[in-house]
Amino acid sequence: MVDETRTSDLTRRALLTAAVAGGAGFASTALASPPSDEAIELVEHLTGRTATESNRLRLLMPEAFPNGSTVPLTVQVDSPMTEFDHVSHVRVLAPRNPIIEVATFHFVPQRSEPRVSTRIRLAEPQYVVAVAEMSDGQLLMTNTWVEVATNGCT
Repeated sequence: MVDETRTSDLTRRALLTAAVAGGAGFASTALASPPSDEAIELVEHLTGRTATESNRLRLLMPEAFPNGSTVPLTVQVDSPMTEFDHVSHVRVLAPRNPIIEVATFHFVPQRSEPRVSTRIRLAEPQYVVAVAEMSDGQLLMTNTWVEVATNGCT
């Protein structure tokens, strides 16, 4: 009887893992909403400059994730990555986390692709904000809502 229970648990676990992994890859370029005034003010406070919303910057995250400790994240920027037109760096911000700046990624022209995937911690459901600084000094910005069931920051 114990073996039957374990088989059943593994099947449920495998199903849940597959569902989460499948859903994690889709997220929210379509669900991204215009940056809120709060997000715009946060970026201005941190950088001293105004960011503009852009479709060239995509922040892909699941709409909902069961564990705030390991939320998948992919950032992509449409850029030719030439010496004169490239992404310098991308910052990921989670305003409701104890530490707001959760990640910074640096890119090198002609040597790197402006795309990165990782996992981050989220303290609670919130808008996650991505800000890309281009070689001409322009700041591009996008955000997406992520619902987490458990606190990933302790």
